[in-house]
Amino acid sequence: MTGPLTRLGYDLETREQRQEKVLAGLIASVYRQVPQSVLGSIVGGFAIVVAFWHTHDQTLLVGWAVFALLECLIRTRVAYQFRHAADAVGRVHVWARRWVALAAISGAVWGAAGLLFFSPEAPDRQLVLMAVIMGVAFGSLTLYATHRAALWCFLPLALLPLIVRMAAEGTPTHVTVAIVMSAVFAFAMFFGRYNGQAMFDSIKNNYENEVLVASMTHEKKVADDARRAAETATRSKTQFFAAASHDLRQPLQAIGIYVSLLKKRAQGPTEQLVNNLSSAVESLSKLVEELLEISRLDSGSIQPRTQEVFLDDMFGALEQEFMAQAATKGLALRVRRSGYAVETDQILLLRVLRNLLANAIKYTGRGGILLAARPRGGLVSIEVWDTGPGIKQQELDRVFEEFYRGESSKGDGGRGGFGLGLSIVKRICSVLGHPLIVTTRPGTGTVFRVEVTLSSAPSRRPSGAAEVVELEIRALTGQTIVVLEDHEEILNSLTKLLRSWGAETLSSTSFNASLVKKLSVRGRISLIIADQNLGNAISGVESTFRIRELIGFPVPVILLTAAQGLDVIAEFQHVLQARLARNGESASAIARSRVEEPIVLQKPTTPALLNATIAAALGLATMPAIEVRPSPEGALQGLAG
Repeated sequence: MTGPLTRLGYDLETREQRQEKVLAGLIASVYRQVPQSVLGSIVGGFAIVVAFWHTHDQTLLVGWAVFALLECLIRTRVAYQFRHAADAVGRVHVWARRWVALAAISGAVWGAAGLLFFSPEAPDRQLVLMAVIMGVAFGSLTLYATHRAALWCFLPLALLPLIVRMAAEGTPTHVTVAIVMSAVFAFAMFFGRYNGQAMFDSIKNNYENEVLVASMTHEKKVADDARRAAETATRSKTQFFAAASHDLRQPLQAIGIYVSLLKKRAQGPTEQLVNNLSSAVESLSKLVEELLEISRLDSGSIQPRTQEVFLDDMFGALEQEFMAQAATKGLALRVRRSGYAVETDQILLLRVLRNLLANAIKYTGRGGILLAARPRGGLVSIEVWDTGPGIKQQELDRVFEEFYRGESSKGDGGRGGFGLGLSIVKRICSVLGHPLIVTTRPGTGTVFRVEVTLSSAPSRRPSGAAEVVELEIRALTGQTIVVLEDHEEILNSLTKLLRSWGAETLSSTSFNASLVKKLSVRGRISLIIADQNLGNAISGVESTFRIRELIGFPVPVILLTAAQGLDVIAEFQHVLQARLARNGESASAIARSRVEEPIVLQKPTTPALLNATIAAALGLATMPAIEVRPSPEGALQGLAG
């Protein structure tokens, strides 16, 4: 049988080692009681001297008293030495033997008193002698009973001489008293043995508790150290991803643009190779973005912005996005509109529902998918139903782990997923504070429920809400776009992409004299596309303000960057307020309202989404409101797939 002490290493000690430590506790206990026992012995000795001073040889009486006092002093001295010993535990057997010797000496002193001062002719003094010896013996019983050897040395030597002397008188009275004292002696020995065992068990339990507490304290320290190490590792991982996000997105952005240009020129045998390359780049971009999103969610850098969200608009966008995917697999996608409004962060919730719908379509072979919302008290349960293979009960907890792909994923041939989608869903729901509930029946299907707070607003669709439009490539003929990007490859590829859409470009790696010269001779500027981190003291936000001041008009701005969207918008507002404070007359040139805030796109984005965002910024097309809100989470690119 194993217990906590065995588990914590108590069994590594030998039986002898444990006995020594318990014995050390016993000896320490008895030495602590020496002052009280010495006081009792002195009082008893004084009583005998007073009672027999006039009836017995005074020299003998004084000699006995001196010997008794000397025994008390020796006992006190040994106890003092024990308390100040450097290695009492290591020499515990020596101290135990000393205690047994002291017990024997003390017993002999009181046994001698029973023989020397027995007075059969004076019953009153005989009664005093019995009372004193019995009182000292029983008063010291708990002291000597703690160590069994000491008890066997003290009690027989202290009582048996008086009992024998009583029995030797031979009178009925003395024999009767001797028998009674013998019974009391036997009871005292039994009680002393029982009390000693109880004391032994108590000290043993205390020792084991100390071992347990020490072990638990050690384990807690180890656990705290491990927790701190894990937190440090998590912070390091988060800092690494935060630092690496810009460097990871830059080349991916360039590769994506170059592949898009290459697809237009690919013909014959190379067309399939380019298509394969495009798919690989998309998969790599998706993996990097999902890893970075998990890092941001774990670090707490993504904070929800709660607002009123009308589910019908969101459901309409999702229906248009996923209808073709479902139809391609022969699945029926049903979207049940409800008219409910909820309190949530619309982009984060949209990310959750997109992942759930994408998974449902991916793993459902036949049947259909249902997206619906049902009221549950003060909540709305947003539900995604599928008729797929379901999830085994033993997999329910693991499906939210990173890179875990359950049995149901084996049928897709390993395509299109990294096992991160549900992990992101779980983290986003935790950030939003929305319960995520999964019910499943293997072979029948699965239901994911996200419970969101019902808004107090009337259940209606907001007036003027924008319809979702397809992200088709629109021509930018006649538009002049300023492009600021410190990465040469991205600058070149982005410039070529914009020109392939018909736009004219003014490109530069930073806001410099060369760009100012180009702007001064250019008649009209339609749009600015800038990276926030331009590698020098002038940021993308600052550059856009300077360009607006040069041309005298708050031209639209798209910040294509790896920086966090909230940080970019915060810097924009700070710079805007500082400029207006210095020169309020510049307002018409740099910003008239929030409309002139930059649109933030996270790198890497897709050419289709970039084109749609440019078209919306220029008024060539209308993008849904849920898609154009600046987002630190990079959810815009996610919406474009």
